[in-house]
Amino acid sequence: MKTVLVLYYSRHGAVQKMAQLIARGVESIDGVQALVRTVPEVSTVCESVKAKIPESGAPYVSLDDLTQCDALALGSPTYFGNMAAPLKYFIDSTSKQWLSGALENKPA
Repeated sequence: MKTVLVLYYSRHGAVQKMAQLIARGVESIDGVQALVRTVPEVSTVCESVKAKIPESGAPYVSLDDLTQCDALALGSPTYFGNMAAPLKYFIDSTSKQWLSGALENKPA
């Protein structure tokens, strides 16, 4: 079974709804499953602002989710032409995976 990581950040729910629809489309393909994950908020004052497990919605993504998936679908609102800081913060933390080649050949 192939796994597509549907990773998103959504402040007001619109991107979350789109991620759920993408996951539904992914799972309509035989032999493919969707793994829906989100990222926690970040803060300018301290690194950790959310509990380890979200109160509702998709679980937070882990580096293992990223290395074990076969493909990625990333979603974020844009702010001044950039992705949201929480998603960028997570992607910035994946240097080790990129440099080791763990993310090679994963369509996104």
